[in-house]
Amino acid sequence: MSDSEKYLLLNLEDEQSKKTAEAIANKSARKILDYLSSKEEAGAEEISRNLNLPISTIDYNLKNLKKAGLIEAKHFLWSNRGKKIVQYRVAKKFIVIAPKGLSWKDEIKKILPFIGISAVLAGAIEYLTKPQPILMAVQKSVSDESGQLFASAPSMAQESLIQNPHYGLWFFTFVLIILGIYLLIKFIKRKQ
Repeated sequence: MSDSEKYLLLNLEDEQSKKTAEAIANKSARKILDYLSSKEEAGAEEISRNLNLPISTIDYNLKNLKKAGLIEAKHFLWSNRGKKIVQYRVAKKFIVIAPKGLSWKDEIKKILPFIGISAVLAGAIEYLTKPQPILMAVQKSVSDESGQLFASAPSMAQESLIQNPHYGLWFFTFVLIILGIYLLIKFIKRKQ
């Protein structure tokens, strides 16, 4: 799933926010969302049967929930009679609502690549700076020759593993703080 599929960004002036609000305002739609959140996936007839709602109500609300991006229809099954049964599930997305007049969608789309690149760089930094357990191999080869010369080497290796400062995590945290400050400055400038 790409970053654009992981969240649903709504601007209060956007048509998508209207569709989402209408879908959530409907009592039957909320029942369907509640039902689907407890199931991995379900078809319209199953939902109708378990919620004691007419199939026409279920179909109408499933269509609206899908347009709003709150549910997904990823695949279908075949019934015993050869009928196609679409399987629905709750969309696993964060819903972000941006205040009226602010185009946060563009700002967030601008910084998402930086967050992704930063995460990859942080992983590389973490991998390259992690201590290598070379001491254990040295201890085994040398202890055979000199007895107890390196008897404390395993504890030294464990201490070096515990004391790893996690440079990659620090780097990623720093990037997130800088991006947060950037967004805050943009927000303050727009308020003035």
